[in-house]
Amino acid sequence: MAQTLRPQALERQRLFRDMSVEELAEAVGVTPRAVRHWEAGTRAVGDRAFGRLLEVLRCGAQDLALRDPGTESLADLRRDAGLSAEEAASVLRRNRGAQGLHISAEKIRDLERGRRVRGWTWGSPETLGRVARMLAQVYRVPDRVVMDAWRRSRPEDPLPVLPARRARQPSGESMATWCALNDRQRTYLTCIFHQDQEVEEEQRHARLVGAEQRPAAEWRRMTLAVSASSDVVGYTRIQERLRGAGVHDPGAGSSVAALERRGLIVVYRDRVYVDGLGDMPRTRVEMTRRGRAVVRAALGVPREAGPPAPLLSLWLWKIVVRVARAGTQGVDGSLAGRGPHYLAVGQSPDGRTPSRGFIMLRHPDGVTHGPYRWFLTDSGQRHINDYLDAYRGLYPSVDTEGVDESSR
Repeated sequence: MAQTLRPQALERQRLFRDMSVEELAEAVGVTPRAVRHWEAGTRAVGDRAFGRLLEVLRCGAQDLALRDPGTESLADLRRDAGLSAEEAASVLRRNRGAQGLHISAEKIRDLERGRRVRGWTWGSPETLGRVARMLAQVYRVPDRVVMDAWRRSRPEDPLPVLPARRARQPSGESMATWCALNDRQRTYLTCIFHQDQEVEEEQRHARLVGAEQRPAAEWRRMTLAVSASSDVVGYTRIQERLRGAGVHDPGAGSSVAALERRGLIVVYRDRVYVDGLGDMPRTRVEMTRRGRAVVRAALGVPREAGPPAPLLSLWLWKIVVRVARAGTQGVDGSLAGRGPHYLAVGQSPDGRTPSRGFIMLRHPDGVTHGPYRWFLTDSGQRHINDYLDAYRGLYPSVDTEGVDESSR
């Protein structure tokens, strides 16, 4: 099956990358004539070539194809990965979890077209979950993306149950880094970590209550010290933690420098105005991913797993419930925050992976002008039908009364 492009989309992307027809053809591995046919709309792009175009042009499928993020089918995911059905089947057969499934190109096509796949145990949700997990690995997308595409492609199937993931063990490198620190450096790193986690929880709570959001680049940079008398400026929150841990001279000297040299924190030095003193030197610190991993490994603190795939976080589930309960009235189009980036058709949370496609901004039914409002999509209604009981158990504080009647 070939991929239809948006009119002029390929030419626009090619020119944006300052590439000639010949240069693009050579990079993709086709003839210049083929590229001209694609740009003229007289020939569709093959599966392998489409994935190669995305790679060469460094763009998303929505930039070329006649579809929006959040509407992908299983066939779309395979084409975005640049694989033919034969190639996808070949890769899947090498997966240890594919034993006994006898995967073939024909079965891949049947899966994508919603047809019965011969020889597979389709009555087993666990088998379906194994297949979905393998597809996510082969197509290099999160599990949730495959699960959403699966439900669009095969709405009548039993609900796949993904295999439980094994808990990650702390890496030896993280523990070795921790052991190389002296006691004072460990205390500094631990206190900075706990403050980082506390600030992150504060931001999460602010997001849930609809407060104005600050960029992470701002709130993750925490004030460690101000070079002024503590009688005037007091102690920062990190310094209070350090004093509680027995460090009564919590400055920003050699221990902080040692942690930065090891790539565990980033240090920012600037000046801040203090009443009565003027501009004073200030030291701010930010945990790196490596720094968090080291502390988690040392203290046995697991990384917050979040809800199991493909369930939503509490924040996003509240948005879906709000839209579902609004029914045919819809929700004001000025829905605040980044929720639409994760949930809405045509959006993406990171510019790479598609949204869930559970809500859509449009006119109410029968209306052709005026403000747009948010409504559930078929995928959003199906997701509620599939997982409402699971959400009620996971987030009992969320009022879902009437949601089942409005979406089933």
